[in-house]
Amino acid sequence: MIDLNTPIYDKIRVWISNARENEKKEWEDIRHPESFVKEKLEDFLKNQTRMNFWPSITPEQWIELVNQEETAERESIEISKNNGYAMIQMDGEENDARISSDPYSSWQLYRKRLISNGFKEQTVEEIKNASFKILKKLSSDTTHMKPIRGMVVGNVQSGKTANMAALMAMAADNGYNMFIVLSGTIENLRKQTQERLWNDLNHDGNIKWKGLNHLSRRSLWGERATDCNFTSNSERFFTVCLKNASRLKDLIQWLQVDPKKQAQMKILVIDDEADQAGINTADVNSGERKTINKLITNLVNGKDYKSKTISAKYKAMNYIGYTATPYANILNECKEDSLYPFNFITTLAVSKEYFGPQQIFGVDETDDNGEEYMGLDIVNIINESDLELIKGIHNDEVFTLPSTLKDAICWFMCGVACLRYIDYKKPISMLIHTSQKTEHHNNIAKLVMDWIKESSKEDLIEYCKKIWKIQTERMPLEKFLRQYPDYDRRYELKDYPEFNNILPYLEDLLKHEITNIKLDEDNELVYHNGLHLCVDNCKNNGISDEGMYVRLAYPDKDKMPEVAPAFIVIGGATLSRGLTIEGLISTYFLRSVGQADTLMQMGRWFGYRKGYELIPRIWITYKANEQFKFLSKLDYELRNEISEMSKLGKTPAEYAPRVRNTPKVSFIRITAKNKMQSVIKAELDYSGMYYQTYKFDKDEKILRNNINIVESFIRKLGNCEAHKEENKHAKNALVWKNVKFDVIKQMLLDYKFDSRLVVLNNIDVLISWVENETKKNNLDNWNVIVAGKNNDTNGVWKISNTDFKVNKVKRTRIKENNELDSQVNIGVLRDPKDIIADVDLTNATQDLKDMVDSFKADKAKEIRNQAGLEATPQVIIYMIDKDSKYVKPTNNTSNSESKKERDDLGVNEDIVGLCINIPGVKKGKDGVARISIKLENINNYKGDLEDIDED
Repeated sequence: MIDLNTPIYDKIRVWISNARENEKKEWEDIRHPESFVKEKLEDFLKNQTRMNFWPSITPEQWIELVNQEETAERESIEISKNNGYAMIQMDGEENDARISSDPYSSWQLYRKRLISNGFKEQTVEEIKNASFKILKKLSSDTTHMKPIRGMVVGNVQSGKTANMAALMAMAADNGYNMFIVLSGTIENLRKQTQERLWNDLNHDGNIKWKGLNHLSRRSLWGERATDCNFTSNSERFFTVCLKNASRLKDLIQWLQVDPKKQAQMKILVIDDEADQAGINTADVNSGERKTINKLITNLVNGKDYKSKTISAKYKAMNYIGYTATPYANILNECKEDSLYPFNFITTLAVSKEYFGPQQIFGVDETDDNGEEYMGLDIVNIINESDLELIKGIHNDEVFTLPSTLKDAICWFMCGVACLRYIDYKKPISMLIHTSQKTEHHNNIAKLVMDWIKESSKEDLIEYCKKIWKIQTERMPLEKFLRQYPDYDRRYELKDYPEFNNILPYLEDLLKHEITNIKLDEDNELVYHNGLHLCVDNCKNNGISDEGMYVRLAYPDKDKMPEVAPAFIVIGGATLSRGLTIEGLISTYFLRSVGQADTLMQMGRWFGYRKGYELIPRIWITYKANEQFKFLSKLDYELRNEISEMSKLGKTPAEYAPRVRNTPKVSFIRITAKNKMQSVIKAELDYSGMYYQTYKFDKDEKILRNNINIVESFIRKLGNCEAHKEENKHAKNALVWKNVKFDVIKQMLLDYKFDSRLVVLNNIDVLISWVENETKKNNLDNWNVIVAGKNNDTNGVWKISNTDFKVNKVKRTRIKENNELDSQVNIGVLRDPKDIIADVDLTNATQDLKDMVDSFKADKAKEIRNQAGLEATPQVIIYMIDKDSKYVKPTNNTSNSESKKERDDLGVNEDIVGLCINIPGVKKGKDGVARISIKLENINNYKGDLEDIDED
């Protein structure tokens, strides 16, 4: 049987892709192409084999191959939905760009390179789809219109370069001829990007790429703009330029030195890490700009480096900012000549091989199906006493390593031994980031080196054995599979080896002395089988007094040692953005940062971990852990909002992405104040959100008092709604409707919320917000639901001094690392179906009845809207049985409990829990303010010199 998945059939797949995307053919027409190729299928295949050198293929195999491609497209669309690909865009026609099917085109050659480098077909398909949708929004002629400005929201450490190179390749095939990549502020990283793009794009094909370096009026012959043939069909030019004042000035002068050449340039500017360096931090109301921002805006708007308008025009100017943390870009300014993404904002899909904030830290919420985004159990909390020791080390007052740092180092040693055991051949790293001060780095480095040198080999091995046992038992393979059930390489994963198997490799690691990187007589770097200690910061020039290289330097790929080299990297600001830490398996991260975008970029542990997925571990402070959880939610919400606006067909002219100003924002700023000067100031916004008590204090007095408070509240409500036969979906619930908030208010004030519930612990702020929105007629009176299980296997809650009773529910406890004995976390309180318990079907439409009958959680909001409850808030009350027992789910369960290790509830008193459901504001109302940019200037933006309809 012939395997149709082999590369020999790539040429046929390209033909199918071209027919589908460029010629807009339906799948049935492609399966039977005689309708548009005027040949019967069998003759068509024979002619393609003879004339276009297709491999021989039968009609049956053809149909099977087409079916495979149709399935791949459908799965790709589904992946885009699930993984966050979305675009909001300005109205107007797309260009006529196409994906070339020529095997020697720039895109097809780059596609083959991706696959040869280990990218899966599905991943390449996602890159192709995302890049093509961006390409369709560019313009090859902006001489009579504003430059195109867009933004691509990627992911931290997710390999944005692959997406940028794909876009460049496709654009080159479609006639764009000058590519400018703006890349950070560090020359070494700029050089890496230039070399990477050259290797990715320059192949023997239809297009010859020429990389240009350090462009200026003084460029050598052959690299001057005058020497470049921009009218050629076979030549394309690119440069990677630092976001540095002198480099940008030189670049602008190079571009504008020859007006005739300038008129031939079809330019694509890609601003990598667009939130870095190029944001205008000057007073945006003063008309002033910071130097870097001014130069980039001059570049894009066709002005000279002194901001003067010149008569010559580029044939086309397109600017796209790529960033994983877009908060500054969408909150800074949106003046006519700014870099605000007027034309489109798009998010890149999240690969199922990617370890990002949601995968590692989870999301401190549940989705519409009640599923928990729990995150991987790889985070270790640095205790307070160890934090004090680190401070003492920084201040030269303490000379002992804290136990958590020793744990992290020994885990790293175990990880190195493990990866060498499985014959891993790339660099392996540990990151220690405790401070941005360079003198602190030296103190930490000295103690790390001294501890390893002064400890006996036997003691270190015994310590490693203990840590290996603790960490592998805590995060076994089956647990990883439960917590990351969608991981795309799950069937390639291998379990941890036994400690005795890695012991010889550990012994070999420790028999070599820990050193900096050695230099030979020719100043070439020399690597050994032991640990290399690197101190990487801006003050370190690289060479120590002993003639060793101190900064981080990995071996060149073609000079990789026989044994995977190991590096302990200590540093600060140089590690926070841009620099890739290869094979990162152990991170000791002490700092907590006040800005969301800065902290997210410091997560060097995000990325791809092919071949060592089970090994990475993180040691961070409790505060940093909570901040990263919050950032995970912030990132998740922003992507969802862009996705929702995409579905509604919103354009950047009428929609500025909003960053919800929840009470948690005080916990960490979104970005620097001078980077979000144009935001509309907002009060705290609770609309459209669920808040539930999923963490509880185990103290019996507190639990009992909460029960008394809630029962007293229920008694004040009077008689509940009589149950109607039509409302079978609410048969296990008690419902009160049209309850004034004043009645609910006192119960919320008296209820004792667990200290870890940040929002509900500020209940007085939420109450003030509700009262204000109620006065503005944005919220109706409330409905109260006491929800129960459909059977009494967990007992019955008989509400004291009433005739009301409801079945208790079962909830189990999540096993948390470093959990407090006095607290319990159940993860999820609410059952999604209880959200519609107050929906009355007596006079409902058949459509509404059908939706309720076949209830799906993602339809809950639509059901409530159809039932006229779109502005009705709810309090849903549950009584949790104190004797709730955990029953381990079967392997094929899809229940959310399978994603996190659980145990019996373990409390001595029943727990009464609350779920507060606050809807979005009524239709037609302005609603509450959220953090977003002022839109008045956007509505004056003329993309094609025509007025934008503000409605």
